[in-house]
Amino acid sequence: MLILNIVAGMLRKGTEVLYISTSRQLPVVRDSFLRYGFDPGPFEADERLVLSDAFTFKTGRQSAEKYYFPSLNIADISLISNKSLDLWSPGTVRLFESVSDVVEATDEKSFLKFYRTWISRFVAKGRIVIDGFVRGVHSDTLYTSVMASADGVFELRTEEIEGEIQNTFRVRAFKGAPVNTSKHILSVAEDLSVSLRPLRNRS
Repeated sequence: MLILNIVAGMLRKGTEVLYISTSRQLPVVRDSFLRYGFDPGPFEADERLVLSDAFTFKTGRQSAEKYYFPSLNIADISLISNKSLDLWSPGTVRLFESVSDVVEATDEKSFLKFYRTWISRFVAKGRIVIDGFVRGVHSDTLYTSVMASADGVFELRTEEIEGEIQNTFRVRAFKGAPVNTSKHILSVAEDLSVSLRPLRNRS
């Protein structure tokens, strides 16, 4: 739900978004938006929102979507990026749900070499990149390298706190500004609004 909140919030403020889904087929993503009161249809119609399917190929079928990934190997991603990069204006956000899926499709050394070039090309042209990585499945070297190349690092977890399952959020780092790195409990309401409560204030 947090990703839905992020995407809907950016679109409402006039930011164009490329959202690459690695965990769900796009009809499910669209239905999820509608269920929480946000209609992605008008934004997709004029491509202020582009949804790209990076999930269906995992099922052994070809996606029927206009935009999709045939695989997550770095050769295919490079080809797609080269074709599409200049179509996006400065200030556009590219949100890749789980880049960990890309890491799993190659070796870490090759991925890191590719990733530095991939990100630098987006940033050099004024695009904003939001990439998700799963903790605990890659080497410490990979996480350290990725975090060093990022302007901001945010950590999301699902954990048990005082007998309840909670989503927690904290800022790990943000270049150029002081930040509060304490952990907060994150809640997403039915209208996709988000609230944060400092964990230390929890009764």
